[in-house]
Amino acid sequence: MFSLDPEIVALALGSARTATWEWIPSTDQLRWTSGQAEIYSHPAIDISTSRAWASLIHPDDRERLRLAAEHALETESGFREHFRVCGQDHETLWIFGYATVRRQQDRTLIMTGLNMDVTEWVDTLRAAEVRFTATFEQAAVGIAHVGTDGKWLNMNNRCCEIVGYSKEELLRLTFADITHPDDLDADWAMVRSLLAGERSTYSTEKRYVVKNHQLVWVNLTVSLVLDKHAKPDYFIVVIEDITARKQLEAERDELIVSLEERVRERTAELENLIRTDVLTGIANRRRFEEHYELERGRAVRARQPLSLVMLDIDYFKGLNDSLGHPIADRALIAVAKELTESTQRFGDLAARYGGDEFVLLLPNTGPEGALNVATKVQDAIQRLALPNPGSPVSPNLTLSQGIATEWPAHRAAHDILMLAADRALYKAKENGRNRISVDLS
Repeated sequence: MFSLDPEIVALALGSARTATWEWIPSTDQLRWTSGQAEIYSHPAIDISTSRAWASLIHPDDRERLRLAAEHALETESGFREHFRVCGQDHETLWIFGYATVRRQQDRTLIMTGLNMDVTEWVDTLRAAEVRFTATFEQAAVGIAHVGTDGKWLNMNNRCCEIVGYSKEELLRLTFADITHPDDLDADWAMVRSLLAGERSTYSTEKRYVVKNHQLVWVNLTVSLVLDKHAKPDYFIVVIEDITARKQLEAERDELIVSLEERVRERTAELENLIRTDVLTGIANRRRFEEHYELERGRAVRARQPLSLVMLDIDYFKGLNDSLGHPIADRALIAVAKELTESTQRFGDLAARYGGDEFVLLLPNTGPEGALNVATKVQDAIQRLALPNPGSPVSPNLTLSQGIATEWPAHRAAHDILMLAADRALYKAKENGRNRISVDLS
């Protein structure tokens, strides 16, 4: 009765080819009880000694089997070994050998065992290994095994292409050695979460500093492999080069920023256009009204005066009728230019209010200061000596101006200054034009 491992017996009950035997070392008697012909292609009498049996073993496996048998006898234990033999038609068979050692009643040792032909299993495993190796090496993405300490253990060719290092060079490095410093803390945090069992895998985008010191963007997918004791063993890392995609994204982002800037600039231009008088290029009535509300609110808060000058070109219709629209337009442009040059302080504004009517808004300016500005404008227009044949006042273009000043309060009507300046302008016209009138109410 053989003392065989139940697991081996269970396997033997299947369709596998098996051979059972017993061997007495003291006499070197090897007795086969079944199956040896199917495996070794010899009758039992031809392999009745260990030496005869050893002659059928592949030369590369003989010494290992001899040492295993000697150790089993010395320790009175047993062995499990894989080895090769030459079968029928000189084919090489893979054999799983199992043996146990016991003492008989006369104290002599006897070894009993079982040999099983596992050639099909080995071929299947070998084919699977070939497929795995081909998949590993020829994959379009980088694949690597990395130890829990961060050291590279194994990697495919694509991985080496991505990072620019040979396998031999990578095996001397850790993943941290080639990770961009700004990405390293986040990478280690993910690794620690895997080791702590908080997750089984993670994906992230990061940068590698490759061998030529250039940056490569990769999409990294990392999974943790556990050993038979459910302890962290190593990481499987899949590396996809996304540098081209990142470059396109960067170019896209730059384009978006550029387009947004162009939109902002164009919007600002359009906003400026709708607040600018097309002919003269100075502020129009809309811009003036916005600025007036802004400066009036500031004057209320600061308790400062706010002055307004309203100006009309005297007998502008006569100028238009006598000299024509082009000459009249040039006169409007010239007046606007002089008004702009007279308002150089921050907050001052010259605007065309409509037709031949202009306004000057002068923040933090009292009546005297406003009169000085109006006088400078009046003198500048006289120096221009622009002809106006339609004016009964002067052969040259002249202005009528009305000045008003307000110290605005919160409850005061917002148009009080406009009304006062308009009254002053009307008074200047009523008194003969080509003059400045100040509203003192």
